[in-house]
Amino acid sequence: LWLSNSTRPLHTRKILTAEISNKLANEFVTSEAIWLAAGLFYYMEFLEKAFDGSITVEVKWRLPDASNFVSISNDSFVPAVPLSDTDEFVHSPMATILQGPLPSNKLQSHWRVAFVEDAVYPAMNLDVLPPCNFTSLYAIPHVLDEYGAHNEVFISGMYPDSGSLHWSTLHDRLPQHIIKQEVVDSVVGLYKAALSSSTKYRGTVEQLHYMEQTVNKQNGSRFLVEFGVHLHGEDVTTHTSEYVYLAQGSTHLCHTINFEWKHYAYVYLVVTLKNLGLWTKHLIHNIEHNQGVTKDFSVELVIVDYESSDLNVEEELSKSSLPKWHYIRKTGPFSRAGGLQAALDYVTDPNSIVLAMDMHLAIPPGFVNYARKHVVQGKMAFAPMFFRLNKGYTEVNPQGYWEPYTFGIFGMYKSDWDTVGGYNTTHYTNEWGGEDVDVADRTLEHGYEIFRIRYPGFLHYYHSRKGLWNS
Repeated sequence: LWLSNSTRPLHTRKILTAEISNKLANEFVTSEAIWLAAGLFYYMEFLEKAFDGSITVEVKWRLPDASNFVSISNDSFVPAVPLSDTDEFVHSPMATILQGPLPSNKLQSHWRVAFVEDAVYPAMNLDVLPPCNFTSLYAIPHVLDEYGAHNEVFISGMYPDSGSLHWSTLHDRLPQHIIKQEVVDSVVGLYKAALSSSTKYRGTVEQLHYMEQTVNKQNGSRFLVEFGVHLHGEDVTTHTSEYVYLAQGSTHLCHTINFEWKHYAYVYLVVTLKNLGLWTKHLIHNIEHNQGVTKDFSVELVIVDYESSDLNVEEELSKSSLPKWHYIRKTGPFSRAGGLQAALDYVTDPNSIVLAMDMHLAIPPGFVNYARKHVVQGKMAFAPMFFRLNKGYTEVNPQGYWEPYTFGIFGMYKSDWDTVGGYNTTHYTNEWGGEDVDVADRTLEHGYEIFRIRYPGFLHYYHSRKGLWNS
C-alpha cells in the first residue's frame, strides 16, 4: 500500500506490505501512525496479487475520537484515473495541488520561480518608458469564412522555454517557438537603459522573469516583459509586468498607453454542465486550492446547471471555501452555448473579464492572473491552448498533444462579449461543437486580436462523452 502526503502521486511512499494466508481471511496489518487532515484529499494506491483472483482488499483507519479501526467508506474514495471508457476522472491527482508547471527534468528552474511570483506578488508598471499609441499588429475587421479563425490565429513567442517545446508532437499544427536570445538581450538592454535614465524611478533589473513577442514583419514587435527590479532606496524586489512596443528599425522601447492590462480586474470563471457531479467537485477543489496559493479573491465561479440529478451543485458550492460563486439552474436539453450565454447575461459589469471554461481541466494557480494579462479591453481576447492528455495519463507521465482546434477556453471583457454578440444560441443548440469557433470568428471580424499560447501546466483530462449532449 502506498500513500502520498498530498494528492500528487510523486509524493507517495510505501506504508505497508501484507502477506495474507488463505486461512486468515480477516487478518489485518497496520502501518505506522500516519496523521491525515480532515477535508483534504490524499493519493493512495495498492497492488494486490492473488493466486485465484478471489481475494478482496479492505482499508481501515482509526479516527481521532475512536479506539478501534473502522472500514473507510466508499464515499471517501474516488478513482484517480479512468478505469474504462465509461469511467470519469473523479478527482485528478494533480489538479488540486498543482504548484506550477508540469514536472520535467528539462524545465528551467527560473520558469518555476516566475510562476510562483506571478501567483503571489502583484505586478506593476514602473512608467519609465516613453508613451506611444499602438495599432494592432494584425487584427483588421474583415469577414471570415465559417470557422476561419483556425487559419488566422497564431501563437506568440515566449521566453524562457516553459517545457511546452519538449512536449511537441510530430503533427503539431501550431508549434510553440522560443524568442531568439539576441532579441531577448536587446529588449532587456533597452529596458535597463530606460530604467537607469528615468527621472521617476532609478534602479537596476535583477532578473528577467518572462517575455512574450507578437510580431508583425512590416511594423515591429509588441512584447510583454516581466522583470524583477531593485529600486534605489527600496529593500524589496519590485515585480513589473507591462506591454512595450519596438517599432521596426527603432532602438527605443515605448509603453503602449492604449494597450494595457488591468492588474486588478475582476474575473468570472463560467462553466455549464449536466450530470457531471464528480467533475464539479474536481473543479471546485481546483479553484479552492488556487485561491489558497495566490490569495486572489477577485474571482467568481459561475455554474450553469441543466437539472443535474447526480449532485446538488448549489449545495456543493455552499459547502466550499469559495468566497464568491453564483449558481444558475436551467431547464431543458443541455446546450453549451445556451448555458454559457446565461452566465454572460448574469454578468452586468462591462469592466469585468468573463472567461468561459471547461469541466475537465487542471488549472494552475497562476492561470487567472495570466488571463488578466492577455485580455485587453477593446483590443484582445484570450484563448490559451491546453495539453490534451490521452486516456489514463496524468501529469506524472503526460502523454497527449497540444490541442489547436478549439477555442473552448475563451476570455474577454464583458463589454467586448457584448460587442461581438456572445454565443449564438439559435444556431448552436443541443449538439456538440462549433459554438466556440463561431465566437472566435466574430471576435476577429470585429477587429480584435486573439492571443494564443501553450500555457504550461494547463491540462485537459481524458473523459468519455457518455451521457453528454443528451445522448
